[in-house]
Amino acid sequence: MATLTYTVFSLGEAQLHQLHTGNGKLFVMGEVAVELFQESPTAFLQELRKNKLPKLQSANRDVLHTVAELHLPVESSANSQGVCLLPASTVETLLIDKRRMELVQPFKLALLKLASQEAARLMAAGEYELALPVALDAVQQGQALFKPAPALQLFPLYLLAAQANLGLRRAKQCEDFLALASWLAMKEPGLTTNIMKSQLSRLYGQLYAFQSKHAEALHAFAEDVYYCSFEYGPEDVRTSLGYYNMGKVFQAAGELEKAASCNDQVVAIWAATLNAVVLGITESGGAGRPAGAAGLPVGRLQLMEVVDMLADITRTRAAAMGAGHVTVGEGHLVTALALIQLEERARAEEELEAAAATFGPESGERMRLVDMGRIMLKALG
Repeated sequence: MATLTYTVFSLGEAQLHQLHTGNGKLFVMGEVAVELFQESPTAFLQELRKNKLPKLQSANRDVLHTVAELHLPVESSANSQGVCLLPASTVETLLIDKRRMELVQPFKLALLKLASQEAARLMAAGEYELALPVALDAVQQGQALFKPAPALQLFPLYLLAAQANLGLRRAKQCEDFLALASWLAMKEPGLTTNIMKSQLSRLYGQLYAFQSKHAEALHAFAEDVYYCSFEYGPEDVRTSLGYYNMGKVFQAAGELEKAASCNDQVVAIWAATLNAVVLGITESGGAGRPAGAAGLPVGRLQLMEVVDMLADITRTRAAAMGAGHVTVGEGHLVTALALIQLEERARAEEELEAAAATFGPESGERMRLVDMGRIMLKALG
């Protein structure tokens, strides 16, 4: 027996658990009865049978184990017949029928948020085939929730759908959703933040880059850099992705010097940030306490993508200038610091040693940073 994955819903003072079963994501009827309607699960089940609402009776061992482990209330017949599970649509119908209208909107919003998070998680894992239907379902939920007039709350949902389509190389569908998001932004310019504009420009840039429209892609990525710079500053790590994307477009267009300049900016931004966060070194060269994860404005998944980005830049530098060039060593060093932050010990050690081999003993300051990296690596245990 295994404990199923589950999601916790908070609706006012009530709390529900949505179990991720082999038959979909379902709520435990007994908990719905007690938490939302203060009724006996056994009496509530009898009423459900009369109304013929969609439900599922499950005797699955993992389901029963999870329900018992969470100490969820169940009907009296659960031991012999299994527990009754309800889809979200049935819970919503019950809220309406039993006049708990104050909970209908929060319930729908919670479902929408979970669908959006699921789509984003799947795309972060590269599972675009699985992400697309979830993203499209989130769009449909949002359109039903915010009708009749299109609302700015749909903006991130359109971007999710656009990104999922682009991941599957469906350029036309991606462009259609980006157009919907653009229309919402133009309709509500005062409510459209710089971050939202940045996200929209970045996706347009990725679409144009996929279509080999280099001029349009550069313009879109430049807008991304502009809006991120306005929000965070031009040397913030959250702005660095725009520089990297511009570098990739310049590289594809054969403008290698401009590509190298963009890559230099990316490495410089991350070197300054990770020197402070991992090694405790300020821009003035002074030493302090490492800032740790609290000093880094990106999460673990994003930092893993940053490692890939820095490794790609390092490979590009090695191909252009040779593996022994000092800038290649700098790329290895910054990548190592990012891996130390992620506590990826083996890979961090490989990158540190590659940096040391490139610098050589005569590179005093750079080797000092490598030695500090080694100390931080040992501190991880």
